[in-house]
Amino acid sequence: MTQLTSTRRPVKRPFAETYLLASLTAFALTVIITRVFLQLAGYPQVGNSVLHIAHAIWGGLLLFAAVLVPMVFANRWAFSLSAVLSGIGIGLFIDEVGKFITQKNDYFFPPAAPLIYSLFLLIVLLFLLVRRSRKPNPRSSMYQALLGMKEVLDNNIDSRERERLLANLANGRNAAEPHIKQLADQLTTYLQQDTLPLIPYKPGVWTRLNQRLEALGAKVRRKNHRRLIIIVTALLSLAAIFTVAFLLVLLFAPQISGMEIWQVLLAEAETLSTQNPVWLAVRMLLQTAVGLLYGLALLRIWQGKENVALNIAIFATLLSVTAVNLLTFYIDQFTALASILATFALLFLLLTYRSLYIDGDNNAK
Repeated sequence: MTQLTSTRRPVKRPFAETYLLASLTAFALTVIITRVFLQLAGYPQVGNSVLHIAHAIWGGLLLFAAVLVPMVFANRWAFSLSAVLSGIGIGLFIDEVGKFITQKNDYFFPPAAPLIYSLFLLIVLLFLLVRRSRKPNPRSSMYQALLGMKEVLDNNIDSRERERLLANLANGRNAAEPHIKQLADQLTTYLQQDTLPLIPYKPGVWTRLNQRLEALGAKVRRKNHRRLIIIVTALLSLAAIFTVAFLLVLLFAPQISGMEIWQVLLAEAETLSTQNPVWLAVRMLLQTAVGLLYGLALLRIWQGKENVALNIAIFATLLSVTAVNLLTFYIDQFTALASILATFALLFLLLTYRSLYIDGDNNAK
């Protein structure tokens, strides 16, 4: 009997990026909804003069439930439920991070919002790393196939899922271990039987969303898509010019003293949440740099260098998403919410344009 060496190398779970995206979305929506609700409701408290039931407790309970669900249930839906519960739980928990890192349990501690946003960016980075495609090896393909066989037990397999399972098994048949090849052969024979019950194919939520986006892109067309990008970059460039002019007036106008400069900066930002106006000036300078990069992208588009322009615009948007929004959260969390929605929408616009047209042109060559 052949002696084999046991291996415990990690294997990515099927649909892992979908679960991460669901958790990420639930996390972001929970923090936004919680903060907006508390602001509108005047920050009510559940409890009495002695007790205070913070929403971090509910977040901890939901995180515990998110761990229990896949431990108890083996169905595939258990991971979807766990992803949503974990996102809501970590959102409710991390929303009160200011209380955990200050002696006075200060919910409004200014660095709290940037810490929450930093965690969000780290989860986004993790999602991008997991989503990155890698060439599957026979072992990982067999993992995918065996986990996919749960759909057969649930009488929930359609023609596309069967084709995906057969593709994984075809790669599994290339394994060096004879017993793995034999298992792949037997499962392939079983899935190819005409007696296997198949349900009608119904696209999932993300598939339907992608189809609608593709249909929307077909309606918008490349010319209009490019025109929209030009309009947005032009507006941001004008905003940068205004910011530069504003800073020059503040710095060189003789009638404004140094102390009054910071007061004007604070009034311009319409915030009272920061005690350090230096960060406000840094944010304005970064916003200016981002706007100038957008202006450079606009110039490259006018010169016909579309690919270079797109890369510059994406870099500028990523700089805004990371550095500028991080400082904005420190200064005013509600201004930051509007800013983050706008920058992520612009990033989506740029990335879809590159995916639909630039990458398509390169693949056609």
